[in-house]
Amino acid sequence: MNNYYSWQSYIQQMMQQMEQQRLLIEQLQKKIEEMQSNDKPTTVIERIEYHFDQLKIETLEGTLQIGLTPNGADVSELGELYANQGGPPQDSVLHSLQEYMTTDIPMWMDKYVRDHDIAISDDHKQHMITDVRKQLPQRIEFYKNQDPEIDETNLLHQIQTEIRQSMAQYFDSYQGDG
Repeated sequence: MNNYYSWQSYIQQMMQQMEQQRLLIEQLQKKIEEMQSNDKPTTVIERIEYHFDQLKIETLEGTLQIGLTPNGADVSELGELYANQGGPPQDSVLHSLQEYMTTDIPMWMDKYVRDHDIAISDDHKQHMITDVRKQLPQRIEFYKNQDPEIDETNLLHQIQTEIRQSMAQYFDSYQGDG
């Protein structure tokens, strides 16, 4: 009877294992069916953080040409490419004003505050320059709307004069740092 009992126990164990495997197979089949029923794979993008504290861009201008020239044109010089773009004439005025704000205005500001004995930090002056730079396209548009026939030289001169007068007026009313 021992043999019979051991065989019976062995078969019972095998039946239990087969039942467990059958249940596992059913679960896996359900998961496969669920995955197949989702036609659209979903991608979850969690929060992306950018840290630009090391990056400082004052002004970004111009056109970047990568690869072929527009319309497959054969351009022998890079200057031809930009000359043929036909951008609005205010681009050259804006570029000249940007240069003016970079080279001439800081020296003019230093001289003005020194001559008028005004205490102002370099950071404050830089902030003023940045603020004026942001307003340049609107000022160009303003003067162009006032006089559509104005030439670039007069436009440039008017805006440069306005910049100096506005800054002088601000400096004269400014109480000073500290």
